[in-house]
Order: sequence, then C-alpha cells, then structure tokens
Amino acid sequence: MKKFLSLLSKKSRLVVGVLSGTSVDAVDTVLVRITGSGSDTMLNVVDFESFPISKGLKKFILKCSVNQSSSVEDICRLNVVLGFLFAESIKKIIFRNKLQIKDIDLIGSHGQTIYHYPFNQKLFFYNSKSTLQIGDPSVIANQTGIITVGDFRTADISVNGDGAPLVPYLDYILFNHNSLNRIFVNIGGISNITYLKKSCSQNDVIAFDTGPGNMLMDYLMKKFYNKKYDKDGSTASKGKVSKELFKQISLKDKFYKKNPPKSTGREYYSGEFTENILKNYKKLKPEDVVATFTKYTAYTIYYNSRKFKNTDELIISGGGAKNHTLVKYIKEYFKDTKVKEMDENGINPDNKEAVLFAVLANEIISGNKANIPSVTGSDKNVFLGKICFS
Repeated sequence: MKKFLSLLSKKSRLVVGVLSGTSVDAVDTVLVRITGSGSDTMLNVVDFESFPISKGLKKFILKCSVNQSSSVEDICRLNVVLGFLFAESIKKIIFRNKLQIKDIDLIGSHGQTIYHYPFNQKLFFYNSKSTLQIGDPSVIANQTGIITVGDFRTADISVNGDGAPLVPYLDYILFNHNSLNRIFVNIGGISNITYLKKSCSQNDVIAFDTGPGNMLMDYLMKKFYNKKYDKDGSTASKGKVSKELFKQISLKDKFYKKNPPKSTGREYYSGEFTENILKNYKKLKPEDVVATFTKYTAYTIYYNSRKFKNTDELIISGGGAKNHTLVKYIKEYFKDTKVKEMDENGINPDNKEAVLFAVLANEIISGNKANIPSVTGSDKNVFLGKICFS
C-alpha cells in the first residue's frame, strides 16, 4: 500500500499497456512515459512489441469465444493462463529496455475479450448487458510485482453502457484539434470511429463500432488459403468485387445500419455469419470473395461516417491500416477528405490500442473518470478499471 500511495503523488509515470485483440495473433505490449492526466496528458512511447501467440493457444482462445465449443472449465483455466502470458510479455519489454521491475510504476491490461453482450435483456429481472475479458489482472500484478489495472469495460456496463468503444477517450485527450474536424478510424477485428469536431468538449465526442474490421477478411483468408490474414491486402488486390455478393452481405448485416451508440464483436460477425452468406456463392473465386468483403468493410466505415459533414481529416489506425487494398477502398469512398495513417505523438496503427490501456490505467490512478456516456450510452461518468496490488 505504501507503493500505491507514493504512486498517487507522481506527476510522471512509466507505464506498460498490454492487450490481446480480437484477432488473437499476439500480445501487444507498449512501454510509455506519461506525464499529467486528462486533457493535460503528455506521453512518449518508449518501446512497443507484439509477442506472437502460439497457434495452439490461439485456437483454444477462439474455441472459448464461441458458445457451441466453450466450457466453463476452459474459460476458468484460460483466465489464469493468459494472466501468466501477459506477465511474461510485460517482463520481456521491461528487461529488453534494460530496466528493472522497480522502475515501472503501473500496468494497464485490457485482457482478452471472450464474449461481448451489449443487449438490454433481462435475466431473473436484472439487466444482463455484459462483457467478459480474461487474463486476470491479479495474476499479472503478482507475477510482475507491479500494480496492475484491468477489467476496464465492466464499470461502464454497470451503468447501462455498452462498455465499448474505449479508444475515443484517447482520441479526445490527445488529438482534439482547434481548427480541424477529424474522424479517427480504428480497424481491429471490429472497426470503430471517433468524430471530433474542432475544439470539441468531452461531451461532444461521438464514437461507435461501425461493423466488421479485419474479422471477416481474416476468416476468409483462413478458410481459403490457411493464412492468418491478407498481408498488405495482396489477395484482395487480385480479386474482382462481386456486386451481387456485396448486396447480399449488406442485406444480411443488420448491425451496420443501427443507430449509435452501438458496439459488436465476434459473437455477431462470426464464421457462421460469413458461411450463411457464402453458401449461395460457391462458384466465386476465393480472391473475388476476399475483395468483396474487403470493400464491404470499407463501405460500412463510410456509411457510418456520412453524417459528419465538412470532415478535414480521416486518420486510420489498427491492423487494418496495413491492408493497402482496404485503405484504397476507404480513400475511394472518402474522395473529398484527406485520409492518412495514424502517426502522432509516437502513436501509430500498431501501438495505439496498447497505449490506450496504459493511459486508462494512468487515468484511474489520477482520479479521473474516463468513460464517455455519449459514446457508450451509459447513464453517467464512472472510473474505469480495477486496481490490483502485488
């Protein structure tokens, strides 16, 4: 507790942010120096690394993320196992920077999402809107000896929010501009956007999930080519977009047209979702299917951004920013807007989400409520995260 009390008085902190995304390819781990908090936050990214997750473990995690194949026992065990895995990644980035455990002030861990249920359904008369991220922060704290903040989404859920998206808070405190209207697009497994009108306040922020990100494209690459993803969008670039298939996807997809606030995940854009569409298109070439789903992903981002007139910049981050064909389609849809890749304050498409969780850990330690009710639909501002001592 003495360590925690001394941490509270620090104006500058060395923080590790860590997560495993919906693609389940790696543990993204960032080391960042954070000074101040809230809108006064200044940061410097010291180091970043994506530590690969083994094929066997990835398969097991995905198995646990699907109703038909998961079990309570497997999820219970995996919760602890991923805590150990995250702790190992954190130690690696600390030691490779020639630092010691005592040099690190704080860890912010998002964990691994197993299930996301943002629906107002009653269960025994109680609201059962919920979300589950595993990789227990208590395990991380005790394995590393560093105070760890985790489970960032549940507090927002508890006050009727969706618990997502969380990236808009980072966008707001770091990238709010005095003279530019900006849209930030984060393309992970799911795509989400943040709209920041020039000189906006926290309550002016608009953000929500738009639909699929890499998730459907990754599924197709695994199905047709036994590859993790479409590197650089090269497969999609060789294909021809099928207008008929494109139309069918847009008819089957009920999420992208929903009004915000809204959030979604693998439980909606699943393999079953994709296979139900493809069953009538078996004669299409695989590269044409990949190209069509890639363009559809770009379209859902555009469809959900049309209402934001006079946008000066659209800034892309997340793994999807590396898919050149996806970015090409986005630029075609946003032909009157400057489109660029995230590269500000040392934050880039690869490390942005990991930086977010380092920042969110710093926010709760600084006494700041970091959810945005206009984004998540929550009833009020709340503190995000649970603090675990070692």
